Amino acid sequence: PRPMSATSRAPAGVIPIMALHVAFGVCYFLTAQEVLNMKLVAPSAQPLTGMIYCADAVSSFVSYARERRVRATMGTPTSSSTSRAGFPRVALALPVFDLCGLTCAFEAMRALGGPLYQTLSGLLIPFSALLSSVFLSRTFTSRQITAIAIVLGGLAVKAGDALTSDATVDARGVVIAIAATVFYGFRGLTMEYLSKSATPLSGNAQTMLMGCSGLAAFAAYTMSRTARDVDGLVWAYYNARERDTREVAKVLFGNMLSRAFMVKMMMAIVTRAGATQLALSNAIRSVGVITFSHVFFCANDSRQCLNAQGALSAAMVVIGGVAYALGGAKSTSSSSSSASSSKSRSKSTAAKPSTKITPAPSLRRRSARRS
Repeated sequence: PRPMSATSRAPAGVIPIMALHVAFGVCYFLTAQEVLNMKLVAPSAQPLTGMIYCADAVSSFVSYARERRVRATMGTPTSSSTSRAGFPRVALALPVFDLCGLTCAFEAMRALGGPLYQTLSGLLIPFSALLSSVFLSRTFTSRQITAIAIVLGGLAVKAGDALTSDATVDARGVVIAIAATVFYGFRGLTMEYLSKSATPLSGNAQTMLMGCSGLAAFAAYTMSRTARDVDGLVWAYYNARERDTREVAKVLFGNMLSRAFMVKMMMAIVTRAGATQLALSNAIRSVGVITFSHVFFCANDSRQCLNAQGALSAAMVVIGGVAYALGGAKSTSSSSSSASSSKSRSKSTAAKPSTKITPAPSLRRRSARRS
């Protein structure tokens, strides 16, 4: 891969995108937890995986159709540089990392509960920074390193509280959560590389690739596993309790809609600020998920409850995430001032030859007077 810029700078416009990413992400995870609590089908049927990839595929095709319509009205060509230069082979790894990470994430949520999984997913921050520095030659300012340390400290507070509580922790769920972090880290690295490589792949094209590949994998899994025992894996669970079809449809549609918008914001963050910024945005989103899980699910599940350590963890994560987003502001201004000074120097050097030529007319006038 080509080396990136010497210093990683987060543009100021990424903060509103992060806010939208956090808002849609909180809605996405809360509705996903509600789907798991409903037990509509057997866990082995992987219902959330199919819903998510269906949402990604549909939203990417809608965005693609909208882009073609806009280009047709403006009269611009629809062919991209990627189609002329060829499809990058590294993009084939993107749906693999995404599918493995998503499957492990939902298994970890089912085993550990939402708050503990969200806390363990904070390991994605140092892992993404390590991958970006090793594979993309990205460096970070001292402010950004300090912000990462603050976020990790906040997540450590929550993790220590969860591990020292009286409730038992599933070791298998912890291993699966760490595996999800590793897969998501390589997914973020691949997305950042594809966005800034010599043959860039747009965010919508990456979403379409992940959505269609994941949906095809889910269809193959359903035909080979779930279709063999529909009565035992689907209807036995769905008919186990009385359900309001309208409420179920609202939760499912809300989950798919929030997922679609969250992915759009995710790709915008990676394109503008890189995978480490996305990991920090995910950490702030985790704080929102933990907080609202206490509000909606604590009465029925003690794993979802929030205490004083959780509140302190939330404050540290938010402060660190915002500090990282603003960590490159000073270096950006200094670079702009150095650029302006270099421009002024070039102008002054360009003006020097004109000052040397001006004495020539005076010499001619003196020679004419002497003659």
